[in-house]
Amino acid sequence: MIESKKLQFSVGDRALLADFSMTFEPGKIYALVGHNGSGKSTLLKLLAQQQKPTGGEIFLENKSISSWSTKKFAQQVAYLPQQTPSTDSLSGKDLVSFGRYPWHGLLGRLNSDDKKHIDDAMVLTDTTAYADRLVDTLSGGERQRLWLAMLIAQKTQYLLLDEPLSALDVAHQIDMLNLIKKLSRELNLGVIIVIHDINMAARFCDHIVALHSGKMIASDSAEAIFSAEQLKKIYGIDMHISRHPAGYPVAMPY
Repeated sequence: MIESKKLQFSVGDRALLADFSMTFEPGKIYALVGHNGSGKSTLLKLLAQQQKPTGGEIFLENKSISSWSTKKFAQQVAYLPQQTPSTDSLSGKDLVSFGRYPWHGLLGRLNSDDKKHIDDAMVLTDTTAYADRLVDTLSGGERQRLWLAMLIAQKTQYLLLDEPLSALDVAHQIDMLNLIKKLSRELNLGVIIVIHDINMAARFCDHIVALHSGKMIASDSAEAIFSAEQLKKIYGIDMHISRHPAGYPVAMPY
């Protein structure tokens, strides 16, 4: 599991994250919600070792992440940033193959085991049809599936996803979240996802973590989070709560 204890991150005298303590378990999807600037992406970068905390500590499998080598850490935790790197002249299969780098290094050759993991990841994410297509010619939803396939090929225990739905229309957002939920269940993956839509979080995620001004103000199931008082604390507006016929709560601003 990933555990943070009194995690802090400050720039000068400004605290972007303060006193954050939380345990993230495999096999569950955790949504990070809150207004812009609440600390969601900062938290994800700290958990992914993209930034170093200015206070507190993070543990992976009961060992401080500072004691993990970069390679060994990347074999356990995969991170997809909000702004993905350029994919100029890359085919779909080329992109997915990057997920194997933590296992053999940038200069290592792909062996038969690597190729199997790449093929399996593309089957699991239904991206085999894009294997020979240039990534830049694909739609936003197709590209996001390939990025997800790359993370699956990495064979980690955790996926950290920073706003993977931001450039997608509603249909593709639902498609992507259905896929993430399916993979989490089938592969026992812990998924921590930054998501803006609280209703999508309630529909697809097991646990919601709400941040405000760098502090965690709520951490619970969707059922517990969806109260008028709690949602007003998170978003600062009054919201009406109803129930979707499928069984999950839905919030709408008054």
